[in-house]
Amino acid sequence: MKLLVELNQSQRVALGGLLVILLPCFFPTLFTPLGRASPSIFSEWNAPKPRHLQLLKGALQLQTSDRQQANLWSPLANQGWKPCVDSADTPLLPKKSQGYVQVFLDGGLNQQRMGICDAVAVAKILNATLVIPHLEVNPVWQDSSSFTEIFDIDHFINVLKDDIFITKELPSKYSWSTREYYATGIRATRIKTAPLHASAIWYLENVLPVLQSYGIAALAPFSHRLAFDNLPAYIQRLRCKVNFEALVFVPHIKALGEALVNRIRYPPIESGAGGTEYLQDRTNEINHKQGAGKFVVLHLRFDKDMAAHSACDFGGGKAEKMALAKYRQVIWQGRVLKSQFTDEELRNQGRCPLTPEEIGLLLAALGFSNTTRLYLASHKVYGGEARISTLRKLFPLMEDKKSLASAEELAKVEGKASLLAAVDYYVSMHSDIFISASPGNMHNALVRFSS
Repeated sequence: MKLLVELNQSQRVALGGLLVILLPCFFPTLFTPLGRASPSIFSEWNAPKPRHLQLLKGALQLQTSDRQQANLWSPLANQGWKPCVDSADTPLLPKKSQGYVQVFLDGGLNQQRMGICDAVAVAKILNATLVIPHLEVNPVWQDSSSFTEIFDIDHFINVLKDDIFITKELPSKYSWSTREYYATGIRATRIKTAPLHASAIWYLENVLPVLQSYGIAALAPFSHRLAFDNLPAYIQRLRCKVNFEALVFVPHIKALGEALVNRIRYPPIESGAGGTEYLQDRTNEINHKQGAGKFVVLHLRFDKDMAAHSACDFGGGKAEKMALAKYRQVIWQGRVLKSQFTDEELRNQGRCPLTPEEIGLLLAALGFSNTTRLYLASHKVYGGEARISTLRKLFPLMEDKKSLASAEELAKVEGKASLLAAVDYYVSMHSDIFISASPGNMHNALVRFSS
């Protein structure tokens, strides 16, 4: 009898262990990874409560006058800036190219966009032929989208045809020059020593000889590898031309972006049957009569990558701290020097990214009311909807891609971080006010000068 009891206990332990193993199969939502709409009971993260309750209560009760609102939305006075792309002194194309320049661009879409501008400038400095840039797979977003999946390649080449030589593919004699080739050994044609913000002279002294010897040079890494200061004016203007004229999104991204802009400017109205409908086909006459609605784009840079790299505490408790520390070690292998400081020290130095709650309080303090139409430009917010809830409480009219578009409309971009970022970029370009929660490449790329 005793033996039977012991066997039953062993069986129960084994059964319990089997149940734990099979739980994710039968109840996958319980094990949803961080960053989805709501945390699971087995998540690394527990939804923090608002950390600034008194400020939140005050912001929710805040009233702004019509005059304050008018001042808030008024365009800035003319600052005297002129378009950067106009130029009559750009050197003509030489009769012969010095060789082929390849660049391999890492980072997110906006960092890659700035890298493309630099690549065109470097090709001009070297009188070289630029191979359409290779976009690396981002280790965080795991997106393999290529240049041609994001940008209109024919438009890109046509706009720059009088500035530099461009080719879509290398000729067959250089077909060996691939990302895989450079990943498997030290190659004489790879330039990987370009310093951050290198000068034009550096490229002439270090890259031009490689071009003249081998006919090709591959630059990797290349992010932020060209200076902004002490360059000829025509090179700076060429950078602007690339960013604001040559880099145009493919048609389906532009169409989706335009649809989102129209929908946030013209929110749903009650139909006679009590339902809602989007006003998609307004004519210019209707626009004139009813007026276009204004909206703000908030680029909320609060993904897991940024949260981990900041080494700050965001109120998720011990589990969150441990998870971010582990993630930081895996991605950067101890190279995040900020982790040696306390959260208080980092915050006193202003080195912690604003949380959705904090940026919401900031917008309220600036005078944005709860009737403000807010578009959230973000891929995956660290903590998902639970983390955003306070921001949504302050701005109940907040929208994003998924709330404004159908699943069918998002099908071509869903799961592709670079394409989703391209849609956000398009909407941001057409917003009345653009606000970035933290410094980064997107707001740099969006700056447009007008006379």
